[in-house]
Amino acid sequence: MNSEEVEAGSEVPKKKSLRKIWVILVLLVLGVGAYATTKSSFFSVKDVEVIGTGLRVSETEVLEAAGINADSSMVGLNVKEIDERVTAIPWVAQVDIERNWPDSVRIILEERIASLIAVIPSGQKFLLDRSGVVLEETRTGNLELPIIRVDSTGVLGEQITGITPLLRAAEEVTPDLQAWILALAPTGGGVRAELVGGVVAELGIGGTDFRDEMRSLATVLTRVQLSCIELIDVSIPQNPVVTRTRGRC
Repeated sequence: MNSEEVEAGSEVPKKKSLRKIWVILVLLVLGVGAYATTKSSFFSVKDVEVIGTGLRVSETEVLEAAGINADSSMVGLNVKEIDERVTAIPWVAQVDIERNWPDSVRIILEERIASLIAVIPSGQKFLLDRSGVVLEETRTGNLELPIIRVDSTGVLGEQITGITPLLRAAEEVTPDLQAWILALAPTGGGVRAELVGGVVAELGIGGTDFRDEMRSLATVLTRVQLSCIELIDVSIPQNPVVTRTRGRC
C-alpha cells in the first residue's frame, strides 16, 4: 500500500468527524436560538383579552388561573396547561385559547348554567349544571330550579356520578309542575317526586327521558285534589294509578 492510498483512507474518517461536528454545532445554534426566542421580549405577551365572563366568572379569576404575565412568551405558551387551569374553575364549561401574533392572546370561555339544586342529608344545598357538575354551595333556595336529593356532592367542579335518572327527570320539570314538586329523590325503582302536602309520585325508571311520566303527572294534578291523595304512580304513563288516603276524603 503506497502513501497516497494511506492518506486517502485517512481522509474518510476525518470528513465523517467534521460532518458530525457541524451537525452538533447547527443543532446547538438552533437550540440556543429557540431558547433565546422564547425569552426575547420581542416575542413576549403584551395583551390578554378574556371573552365570555361576567355572570359567574370574573376576568381577574380567569387571568389568575391562566397564569399569563409579562414574562410569558408567545412561542413558549403552553395552551394545553392554560386550558386545564381555566377549566378547573367550577363555573367554566369550556375554553378556547387563541394566539394572535405578534403579542396578544385571546381566552374565550363558556360559563356553565345552574340548572338544579342538589340537597345532601345535612341540608346543605349546591347548584349543579344539567350534567351534574357541582358549581357552588348556595344558602338561599331558588324556587325556579328543580331540587334533587343526593347522598353527597364531592368537590366543587366535579361531576356527581350515579345520578343520571335524577338529572333526566329534573330536565322535564315544567314551570307548572315546579309549583307542585318539592324535590326529586332516587329509589330502588327509579325516581320519586316529593309533592306538596306530603304526596309522593312514583316516576319509575323512565325511558330515554321522563317526559311522558311528567306529562301524566301534570294531567293527574289538574284533575284531583292532593289533600285526598297519598300516592300517584305514573311509572306507566298511559295508566296512572292514584292511591287515596283512607278516612280523609
